[in-house]
Amino acid sequence: RNGIYPLMNFAVSRPHALPRALSQPQEDPQKAKTPTPEPFDVETRKVVQMQCNMELNEDKSQWHLTLLLILEDKLHRQLSYDLLPTDNSKDLATELVHYGFIHEDDCEKLAVFLESAFHKHRSQA
Repeated sequence: RNGIYPLMNFAVSRPHALPRALSQPQEDPQKAKTPTPEPFDVETRKVVQMQCNMELNEDKSQWHLTLLLILEDKLHRQLSYDLLPTDNSKDLATELVHYGFIHEDDCEKLAVFLESAFHKHRSQA
């Protein structure tokens, strides 16, 4: 009648004891020193529409990139990044594939799109 709240009165008064292991397994020292990289999901959906906006920061020293990607299933993905002077479009697109933000087949298309956006916005500044 009162929902889930009365069930709180039936909680165990003390936590259950967990059995302890007699000895902890020894780790291989070689494995302990080398961290394994986190696996990233691979994006299976392709990009159907791209939009890009670039603005100079307040101190006019760095560009801020906002990228809107619309995927096949109508999912909107908005990514933001402060561009460094050494950044180029191909490396940014490859990094987005690596981290699972875009499909591998869209890498070249996005690199060309970003390169044209870089030239357009930097020539206007």
